Amino acid sequence: MLRYAFILLVPLAFAACGDLSLTPAEPAVRLDVMAWNIWRGGREDGEEVGVQKTIDVIRKSGVDVVAMQETYGSGETISEALGFEFHPRGTNVSIHSRYPIRADVSVFEEFKCVGAVIDVTGAQPVAFYSIWLPYGYEIWAENTRGPERTMEEMLGACRPSADDLAKMLPLIDAKLEEVGYADVPVIIAGDFNSMSHLDYIESSKDQYGGWVIDWPTSRVITDAGYVDSYRAVHIAVDRMADRTWTPRFPAQDQDRIDFIYGRGEDLVPKESHTIDIHPEGFPSDHAALVTQYRLVAR
Repeated sequence: MLRYAFILLVPLAFAACGDLSLTPAEPAVRLDVMAWNIWRGGREDGEEVGVQKTIDVIRKSGVDVVAMQETYGSGETISEALGFEFHPRGTNVSIHSRYPIRADVSVFEEFKCVGAVIDVTGAQPVAFYSIWLPYGYEIWAENTRGPERTMEEMLGACRPSADDLAKMLPLIDAKLEEVGYADVPVIIAGDFNSMSHLDYIESSKDQYGGWVIDWPTSRVITDAGYVDSYRAVHIAVDRMADRTWTPRFPAQDQDRIDFIYGRGEDLVPKESHTIDIHPEGFPSDHAALVTQYRLVAR
């Protein structure tokens, strides 16, 4: 699907992300990407019906590339139904692409990270990563964030994700340098199992039980120059509208734990939204996150 636009892009008022604008009237290519943990291979609602509902959601979204987690044996069926290329690594993480995959650029542990250089028609290649990060212990289920919880415990639950991501990012840079793609835009998307420091802020603390938390995982990646695509286009925090965890368990703490981050001056997030509905019941415990990017045409 090739989509060009000659557009006047206005810089976004998002100081934490820097300048997100392209040169005025510069030709651009649209790239829609999804991050989605499909929950046990999408088979929670049945071996066939659950996978079909997963396919339905992706197809209706119109995305070009999917960073999938909990693929668990369903990836080939999903990609074949969509007519996408399938690029798995291990059992958990995988990439599904409408565009040709030019090179494997995977790093770190196979269960947690798969990477590919995507040959986007009409634009420069994009390095695309699907990742899954661990958490230390449960702080989302009912009665796990009571007044007895300390700040140290809250941060500790998400410390493993920060530790893994801090190891992963320099490996990504080194790998792209090694294979000659050091200068291409990079998208890292997936299930981070951690919240964002851009959400738990003073002005939104009433939405989060009074908590103001500088979550380390999101700090690691934004300090490395990556832009949180969803927050870049949704400046105001709205806990329920923003959340990706969890449409299947509304009594649990609702949080944004799935992210799409981008790096590169030619890569501009223009729109981002979550998907958590299907006419026959949404198949996953994670909402799907979609971001529409504009890439400078080449």
